[in-house]
Amino acid sequence: MRQLVLSFVLTLPLASGAWGQIPFSPHDLPGAPDATGPHQGVPDQVPDLQLLPPRGPDTGAGPATPAPQAPQAATPQRPVPKPPETEDQLLAKLAKAADRRGARPIERELEARWAHSGSPSADLLLKRTDQAMEAMDFDTARQIAQKLTDIAPNFAEAWHRRATLAAHKEDYEDAISSLRHTLALQPKNFEALAELGEILDEYNDKPHALEAYRQAKALDPFIDGVDDRIRELSKAVEGQGI
Repeated sequence: MRQLVLSFVLTLPLASGAWGQIPFSPHDLPGAPDATGPHQGVPDQVPDLQLLPPRGPDTGAGPATPAPQAPQAATPQRPVPKPPETEDQLLAKLAKAADRRGARPIERELEARWAHSGSPSADLLLKRTDQAMEAMDFDTARQIAQKLTDIAPNFAEAWHRRATLAAHKEDYEDAISSLRHTLALQPKNFEALAELGEILDEYNDKPHALEAYRQAKALDPFIDGVDDRIRELSKAVEGQGI
């Protein structure tokens, strides 16, 4: 037995040398594929190339650069609105109006501007005065107009309404005084000038009445009845001069 063990031990280096001389091959492992077979190590399943997405041209320049977008059309600029005409510009247009039809819109625009005092309370009282006059309630209209001139003494149209209502009541003294206030604040109020000419004509102050009428016509050539009064007063005044 001892001799058998010694014989096995002596044979171990030889066996080890033999193992080191024999090259190792994976085909020697159990279950390894046969290199001599038809596939020779190629996987059994190959992806179908027809199912893969088509590959674009390889430019070698990295990620594809997005195509440039077409330039957008420039947004058209809106025309700059013109500033509103000044009062002097409107008066110049009125003086050169070709006919009554062309003059009327300018008259309305000027009247609307003169009706704004810059004070909401004063504008409201003026509106109520006009409403009372339209309703033929002249007593109420006079009361409101007098109150309006007290609280807004620098509002030309307040004095103008008061003058109109005073003349309606034949209180010509108050009417002339109120018209003077109106024209001191708004010298180019053609309606106030025409009304002053009418009152002066009633007072038989024909020279001053003629002057007031002519000033009104120079500002607005289409005031009703002014042409006839100028013609008649011109004859009367010239006759007195001769």
